[in-house]
Amino acid sequence: MREPSVILMGVALLLVLGAVCLALELPRIEAAIETRTATTLGDVGVRDLRIEADGRDVTLYGTIAFAEIGVEAARRAAGEPGVRSVDNRLVMAGEPSLEFGPDGDIWLLAGRLPTPESRQELFDAAAAIVGQGNVIDETEVDTAVTEPSWIPTLPRLLQLLRPVHGGPGLRLRDGTLTLTGHTSSEGMRDRLEFDVGVIAEEAEAGWTIANEMVVAPVAVNRVAENRIRRLLGEQPITFQGRTDALTEDARTAIAGIGELLDAFSNTRVEILVHTDAGGDPEDDRRLSIAQAESIREVLSASVHPDRLLAFGYGSARPAEEDGAGGSQGVEFRVLHRP
Repeated sequence: MREPSVILMGVALLLVLGAVCLALELPRIEAAIETRTATTLGDVGVRDLRIEADGRDVTLYGTIAFAEIGVEAARRAAGEPGVRSVDNRLVMAGEPSLEFGPDGDIWLLAGRLPTPESRQELFDAAAAIVGQGNVIDETEVDTAVTEPSWIPTLPRLLQLLRPVHGGPGLRLRDGTLTLTGHTSSEGMRDRLEFDVGVIAEEAEAGWTIANEMVVAPVAVNRVAENRIRRLLGEQPITFQGRTDALTEDARTAIAGIGELLDAFSNTRVEILVHTDAGGDPEDDRRLSIAQAESIREVLSASVHPDRLLAFGYGSARPAEEDGAGGSQGVEFRVLHRP
């Protein structure tokens, strides 16, 4: 009669010993699962990855830039030996934000950036232009925002805004880059928007650009414009077919404009080119910009490049007929420096 009791006691003792062994071994098993899973997910793209194992059940924590990253992380974790289930608590990162604007001689920086390094890079970009003592940095580091591809473009963006008169600025929120402040001419406003767009495209930033800059016109030097018009009436600026290559006569005409502008040193000059429709409006614009840059390059031999702005409107906008010095789609607007 004792044998069944002895057997039951033996079984119970074995179960207790098994439970004790499991309890003692479980932390090691969980740690091993966490380590293996972390190694497997090391290159998947999760920021601040944290893995918690409760027995064979795994929970994933961290920040991801794209939903696909979360799906891939959960798939890899579920495939780990010993893992029974995966609770995916990875969260989508927010978009970084940025605000820049001057207050007199002081530049103000604000917004959310993902790392101390990206914050420092923004500060350094501003300080390189106006000096450290003139930059107030109110940006914050927030690891819940994505690491943007456009951080290296910040020095170029800020440098673009430097010569703009009347308070340049920009604001980046929810994927929209808004240009704010004042420019002294429509040509400068349009050129700035174009250059920012080029930088955004090169960085694959995916921004929508909103140009809210206001034109605060400065005085036009009509005397200089009239003299340029008379000069171009005798010797117009022409190109070799539908290209940006100047003819020799055009180079001679531009050299004459350079000599003329020596008498108007306190001015800046905008070279605006318009083309006939050639089919694709974007091709027309690219051609007109290239032609304007060709003129600027030749003119910069006698006029300091900082005084020259070149831009092309393609076939989208005809040349203005308000007295600006012009020749076959090429306008010269001579503006007093603000």
